[in-house]
Amino acid sequence: MGVPRRRRVPAWLGWVVVVAVLGAIFGVPPLMRVLAAPPISEEFGIEDAVVALRLDARGTSYLVLVNEAGQTRSARVDERGFEDARIAWSEAGLSTGDPGHEYVLAEDGLVEIPLPGAHDGRTEHSRFATDAGFTVMMSSPQMPEAAFVDAASGTLTSVDTEYSVPTLASCDGEVVMVREAAVETVTPSTRDFDGLGLVDGIESLACDADRAYGLSELSDRGASRQALRVWDRESGKVGAFEVRYPETVQGWRSSSLFVREGRLFWTVDWQLWSVRPPVSGGRDPGAEGALPVLEAAPVADLSDRIGGFQTVVGTDEGILAPASGRVYGVAVDEEWVKRFKGASYDRLDGVAIFSVDATTGERRVEIEVGDIDFPRRDIRVSTIAVDPEWAAGR
Repeated sequence: MGVPRRRRVPAWLGWVVVVAVLGAIFGVPPLMRVLAAPPISEEFGIEDAVVALRLDARGTSYLVLVNEAGQTRSARVDERGFEDARIAWSEAGLSTGDPGHEYVLAEDGLVEIPLPGAHDGRTEHSRFATDAGFTVMMSSPQMPEAAFVDAASGTLTSVDTEYSVPTLASCDGEVVMVREAAVETVTPSTRDFDGLGLVDGIESLACDADRAYGLSELSDRGASRQALRVWDRESGKVGAFEVRYPETVQGWRSSSLFVREGRLFWTVDWQLWSVRPPVSGGRDPGAEGALPVLEAAPVADLSDRIGGFQTVVGTDEGILAPASGRVYGVAVDEEWVKRFKGASYDRLDGVAIFSVDATTGERRVEIEVGDIDFPRRDIRVSTIAVDPEWAAGR
């Protein structure tokens, strides 16, 4: 009798077994969405998208584009830091990055720009649109760095900031930083980055045509308050004020600072706040004595449900995106699910893009997402950006 011949198992059958096992563990719909979401590539462009999100789903990071009809297109993009990668959108396109690259997305595709140096441990601090492209402030175990992306040529210039991580702001197509008595433009030629930042108590910075505004950490001495500095870009004069809240607020930092028609807006403790700083005045920051007080006025409660969705608003930078007098954010419909056996997890049943009018506090759902092409388990949204041309038409 001859030795029986082994039947050759087709390669595709092995993949069927793998998919069946993973599907039994994670569920077939989430698994199919993971398989369907490709790594970011040159073919991944903006097309008809009007909103962009960076999010994490069970350890995998995605760039998600949403069009006005509520349809999504997703690509896997490695995270830069722990949910630190940002997005900026301008007429030049959509800008984001991963540990080793910068990406500029146009309507029909993207340009991938390698970053020099070691990629491990790179963390992003801020990202701004400029007249020439985009400016990104990053740091790594090797060094802090500023990357200046030229959108037209698809190139970048990386500058060592000499262990400084200054707080930056966008101002009329430029990126600026502040010193004790000056507002300075940051360019690829800048070499002295020793500006005000965390060590000086300025946590967030905003700018309009002729003034820059810096908010410090919150303190609670009976009633929550924080210091505000105002720089005059022409004269270099700086005045200091105390922003006082009508009641104690939770948390120690504010975020999403922006200026609209002379008023300063920011978020803290799930609330949009505002003050109108005087055109001139304020105490010299180096002088002794009490600071002039500005009373913070509540604009909108960001914790309430809207249109059946729960808002996703925290104090971290990037959760809200100001554009054309409105603030845009993300709201979700989630359900806490506990299997008979196994771990508990959140199941995402719906997503909406909402906005708040910075003047009136009016809130509304702008887009209800009906076609989710990324996993629906344990979603964490870290940042949002909107098409400025679309926002201007709202």
